[in-house]
Amino acid sequence: MEAVVQLFGIERVYRMGSVAVHALRGVDLAIYPGEMVAIMGPSGSGKSTLMHIMGLLDRPTAGRYLLEGQEVHRLGDSALARLRNRKIGFVFQAYNLLPRATALENVELPLMYAGVVRGRRQRAMDALERVGLGHRLRHRSNQLSGGEQQRVAIARALVNNPSLILADEPTGNLDTKTSQEIMALFRQLQREGMTVVLVTHEPDIARWAERVVVMRDGRIIEERRDGHDPVG
Repeated sequence: MEAVVQLFGIERVYRMGSVAVHALRGVDLAIYPGEMVAIMGPSGSGKSTLMHIMGLLDRPTAGRYLLEGQEVHRLGDSALARLRNRKIGFVFQAYNLLPRATALENVELPLMYAGVVRGRRQRAMDALERVGLGHRLRHRSNQLSGGEQQRVAIARALVNNPSLILADEPTGNLDTKTSQEIMALFRQLQREGMTVVLVTHEPDIARWAERVVVMRDGRIIEERRDGHDPVG
């Protein structure tokens, strides 16, 4: 089975004046279709940098990145932007929704950027139905609860039928009960065949993943498969 993500010897060095900061140091990682993988580590471990590289938001200083078999680390900015829009869905801790736009309008945005006209509204409606918000289509983001806003964000990530969903601390702003509901939704999407990678510092959230990748000082120091659905 071909991996969705293949990383070979990924290095990322930031220059701060005369100081070189090594955010990633030779990371090798493969993520396969239908997996849910949690990336954990303390602040400064490199997990967010790794997610940014996987999401084509940053470039490695050295190493190779293959997305569904395509070498992407050498692509130009325009090609990366097109690929990012088609292949990757993002879910952030802060939701990143337009506050005065409706749930439907927020979910339509990636389709607008992709130039989709025909069927755009129906696809957005279907994505919201998929996350259990079919009854909140016309509500503005600032009229929704935190959990509902995150569901809108997940629907927006899904609407282009991406190969990969990247979720950066997706429950960080939510209470425990709502966090469990959001993780159950991710698990359901994974069971439907979606590939999900999430960054978290919370062990209870990482337990939902099939595989846990632990980082420290820019390196992967442990991979384990003891993640499981906490509610069975």
